[in-house]
Amino acid sequence: MVKKTAPLNALRAFEAAARTGSFANAAREFGVSPAAISQQVRLLEEFWGTTLFVRQGNRIALTDAGLTAYPSLGEAMSSIEELSRQMLRTPHRNRLVLSAPQSVAETWLASRLCVLDLPGLGQPLDIRIDDDPIDFVRDKIDMRIFYGHDLYGDYQVDTLFSDVLVALASPGFVALHGDAPGHIDDHRLIHTDWGQAYSTSPSWNLFLAGCRIVNRNSGLRVQSSSAALNLARQGCGAALIPLKIAEDDLSSGRVVRLDAPPVPMTHGYKVAYPKRLARSPVVRSVIRALGA
Repeated sequence: MVKKTAPLNALRAFEAAARTGSFANAAREFGVSPAAISQQVRLLEEFWGTTLFVRQGNRIALTDAGLTAYPSLGEAMSSIEELSRQMLRTPHRNRLVLSAPQSVAETWLASRLCVLDLPGLGQPLDIRIDDDPIDFVRDKIDMRIFYGHDLYGDYQVDTLFSDVLVALASPGFVALHGDAPGHIDDHRLIHTDWGQAYSTSPSWNLFLAGCRIVNRNSGLRVQSSSAALNLARQGCGAALIPLKIAEDDLSSGRVVRLDAPPVPMTHGYKVAYPKRLARSPVVRSVIRALGA
């Protein structure tokens, strides 16, 4: 394949010589000899197949080809220099970015982070809501909370906690329909679609196994546990919610547990992060808070 991009050093040498009016001036700018500048210009002339300067002893003058090339090249070099100045002025990213699914971020994550001494953490914290899979490098993410898959096997993965699934509803709903989930009509059950990544996602049929078969096409269906919890809170039906996600609503009485034993969830909640951060005091502090 023929190389189509001119050598950068040759372009820089030509631009400097054209701007300063001599090879000697350009050489002083780069801290090299005039002969070195002249050689780089010749390389560019050979590459482009044209003469850029008329050489008269120590004096040079731009040819028509040189006059054509210099303005655009000068603007390009100025843009590169300005970009460099901007990047040098821009502070490096020093915020720790924690990514979490919507249900996690909207519920128990806030209470977990409240135990952190955020001013004393030594690094500001950003919380982002993302669906799996995330790209740590592209999305500039430091830590990712997840459940029920093995998408981040190349990273350090710590288990935060295991959870149980509980059936709950609003006090008003229970007053009207009772607290026995096995006797609640199918169309009053709220279903959470956990997505295709979960081969054994929590469902009413798993929860009521041995009791009855639930028609999954009846009732409301949502995409997150936090949405299911909100519908249950409003009295729209009974929902299956991880206990950690529902604990604040249960404590406040906005929802109540139905008369059914909790069901252990198949997987644990985990956090993934680059292995280079394994010894980071900030990361360890966040992990301790998340597992509290």
